[in-house]
Amino acid sequence: MSRAFAPQTCRALAGGICALASGAVVAGDRGPIDQDVQLSLGAFFLATGSEVRLDGEAAGTGTKIDWENEFHVDDRDQFRIDAFWRFASRHKVRLMYFENDRSNSIVLSRDIHFGDYVFPLDLKVDTFFNTRIVELAYEYNFLQRDNLELSASIGIHDTRVEAGLRGKLSSTGAGGSVELVDVQEVGSADGPLPVLGLRVLWDMGHDFYFDGIAQYFVTSIDEYDGRIEDYKVGVTWYPLRNAGIGLGYNRFVTKLDVEKQSFMGQLKLQYDGPLA
Repeated sequence: MSRAFAPQTCRALAGGICALASGAVVAGDRGPIDQDVQLSLGAFFLATGSEVRLDGEAAGTGTKIDWENEFHVDDRDQFRIDAFWRFASRHKVRLMYFENDRSNSIVLSRDIHFGDYVFPLDLKVDTFFNTRIVELAYEYNFLQRDNLELSASIGIHDTRVEAGLRGKLSSTGAGGSVELVDVQEVGSADGPLPVLGLRVLWDMGHDFYFDGIAQYFVTSIDEYDGRIEDYKVGVTWYPLRNAGIGLGYNRFVTKLDVEKQSFMGQLKLQYDGPLA
């Protein structure tokens, strides 16, 4: 699957008024530099773009599909979890999870070759595009000050994507009769890929904290060939020792050429938006 896309204007404007809710269990003072455990729960206001090409085993190269524009699939705001555990002075484990399931029914404006089927012009189809992302990473603080922490990380970014089309196609039956057959073609890719990253935590004073992380990896592993980019920034204010509110923004891009039984083709997935 593959596609590039720009965030919607309304999503960009929303970035200025979003809040990031963050609860924490703290061993000492308030804020992420002093916390041993942190849990952030909230909504992710997504602007999503995805390009998909699903090749068939017998039918050859599929149609490149801009999923959101082709099938008029809208973005949906999603629940998201972020957490970390500082199990030693300079060592942390970090976890992130969210999922985004979208679907629509539409009449096709052109022929679409998807997998081993051609879905023709003017056919009504049901579409779905489901995404689940889980990240587990280890961080080492190579610079540690009272108000500043710089870390390097290595982790696994598991991105699972499932895209499908369903419609009634004409088929020649016994005796030459033509009948409609309900057909569904689904491609799924599940890529646990490594990522390397840098993170900065900065105590800005007055109980405000800046948190920024950049992760990147170019890979050619087994059936996957592509790259991952993941950038996140946020400012959190802790009015209480165990709870904070703030602003956050995240941008994620993955582009893969995939050759496996469940999915053969191209995938480009991008999402970005403010966190609440």
